[in-house]
Amino acid sequence: MRALAIALLLAGSWSARAASDSLPPLPVYDQIAGAERDYVVQPGDMVWSITGRFTMTRALLDALNTLPDPDHLRPGMHLRVSDRHIVPRRGSDDIVIDLATRTLYWFRRGALHAHFPVGIGRLDWATPIGRYRIVGRREDPVWHVPDSIQAEMRARGERVVARVEPGPENPLGKYLLRLSVPGYALHGTNAPGSVGKYATHGCLRLRNEDVERLYRDAPDGTRVDVIYEPVKVARDGDAVFLEVHRDVRGTGAADLGAVLALLANARLADAVDAERVAAVTARAWGTPEDVSRAVAPPALVPASGQ
Repeated sequence: MRALAIALLLAGSWSARAASDSLPPLPVYDQIAGAERDYVVQPGDMVWSITGRFTMTRALLDALNTLPDPDHLRPGMHLRVSDRHIVPRRGSDDIVIDLATRTLYWFRRGALHAHFPVGIGRLDWATPIGRYRIVGRREDPVWHVPDSIQAEMRARGERVVARVEPGPENPLGKYLLRLSVPGYALHGTNAPGSVGKYATHGCLRLRNEDVERLYRDAPDGTRVDVIYEPVKVARDGDAVFLEVHRDVRGTGAADLGAVLALLANARLADAVDAERVAAVTARAWGTPEDVSRAVAPPALVPASGQ
């Protein structure tokens, strides 16, 4: 009876939403970047900073590891981590920043050149989606604190500053690349643990070594597409991979009905198993999972902490 109820629910969801012509087409990508790997906990590491560094969800970290007290890590412990994501390919020589995965993808001559974790705007100070370009760069930037951030400092009872000189206290780090949208930039940080998190006032915060690579090798004029795709699909032959993230912007794109409809609009309805799609959507681990109709998904084997 439970299986029948699930089947009826899925069938109803599919038929109700797949016929909608208002849904945007779902791109079918062809590349997955990153890997699942072993990570040795370092002094000062916290779950919050580790999940940011690998742009993974806490739920996925918990699923990959069996830890007696996951909120208290000890240096030397081994964790299974993953930064696997479906690559949202765009042009041949550009940068794509996906806010859903908090990851920057850098393409050169049509190939993925590098990908980095990126800190993005807090949910109450969201990074704007759009198509921009790099229009300038600065080494050892001075931070001219915007009036809005000064007001926030004042409201919190903090010391209000209007200008921060270059150095270890500067939140912009050593390198900054200005974007064509006023007031926004790619820059380094004095808080590396916040990279990969919803942590900024809208700017795009990178590890200092990563932004230095962009500073030296990504020329002015490079296109920067800032996107938000909480649902992605990739195909490799007969295999279909689905990646679903928690929809923090409340667009409805990660609801089961919408996911099923998007897959149908992408002509993948016959290639996927609806129950697997439902499971991946419900847990929203934010990692590519095989939802192919005829192929059993690989077993997820938890790794014990040491």
